Amino acid sequence: MYKKEFDAMLASKNIPRAIMFYGACDYQLSHLEESALWLWQGEALKLYFDEYDFKLARAHLSQASLFGDINILLLKLEKCPPKKEMNELVDLCKKQDINRLLFIYYGENTQTFKDVLQSFGKNFVRVFKPNINEATTFLSQEAKKTGLNIQTSALQYLYQIQNENLSLAVSELVKLSLLNKEISYADVNSLVFGMGNVDMETFISKLLNGENIIQLYKTVSQDGTMSEVNFINAIQKHIFVLFLFHAYIKMNGRADAMEILGHPLPPNIITQKAAAGIRLKTMHFTKLSQLLINAEYALKTNSNLDKEAFVIATLLEIQECLKG
Repeated sequence: MYKKEFDAMLASKNIPRAIMFYGACDYQLSHLEESALWLWQGEALKLYFDEYDFKLARAHLSQASLFGDINILLLKLEKCPPKKEMNELVDLCKKQDINRLLFIYYGENTQTFKDVLQSFGKNFVRVFKPNINEATTFLSQEAKKTGLNIQTSALQYLYQIQNENLSLAVSELVKLSLLNKEISYADVNSLVFGMGNVDMETFISKLLNGENIIQLYKTVSQDGTMSEVNFINAIQKHIFVLFLFHAYIKMNGRADAMEILGHPLPPNIITQKAAAGIRLKTMHFTKLSQLLINAEYALKTNSNLDKEAFVIATLLEIQECLKG
């Protein structure tokens, strides 16, 4: 069904007991998830990515309820379970009015996906990547929730520099709301760095792996859309995330993106960040943090700096720190 059809069902508080969401916009998927769970208001078993266990899922939907509570099964996966298993889970929802199944799929449109889609009949919603006007509407709604006064042009620009990723843009709105002022295009340009840039992520990985990055730095920064300060800030944020993984793994012996970051990640990304985080020692994080803070301060206060040369020197110093 189309999203507007589901929205109408939601407004009437009558949505299917078993429903599947999928598509090209994580923000909309999260919004739909929140709406469904809010309507159902029950005991939810949440299984993310490789946590999926059919026996556990079936047992949750097979249990009786002494007080009429709703049994909710939430699956957020990038691989579809076998059709036979999904059929059984959907059937449990059809047979028992206390059962609910919400399946959010983040993977590719494989044959297995097509098979599982059939398990839900017409009870699925596909979301599409919003165009600039639709994205602006979503962001405007989120801005109102936080009491943020922001110009339309600023919202559009924010969406674009976050690589047209609504989830990233929304997270920046929360930060901007702390300024307690009207936010303009110029404010976004000076305060927000587009973390959705794949080239930047690639660059930082190569930097931390000790590869030759001088020419690559010039390539990444040559379009002039990213200031030297923003460049250093991007590295700081990346290092901080790696530290969160490092510290959590040290204490718990495993990586859990939900507990570390507050949201799930695909298994391959968790593996990458866990490996990068644990490879560094605590002293590395201490040295890198101080080095990057000093670099940011120098760039903001010393107007006589040759900024390109200074950033390159800082990058080389980062790699030198990692040798110790």
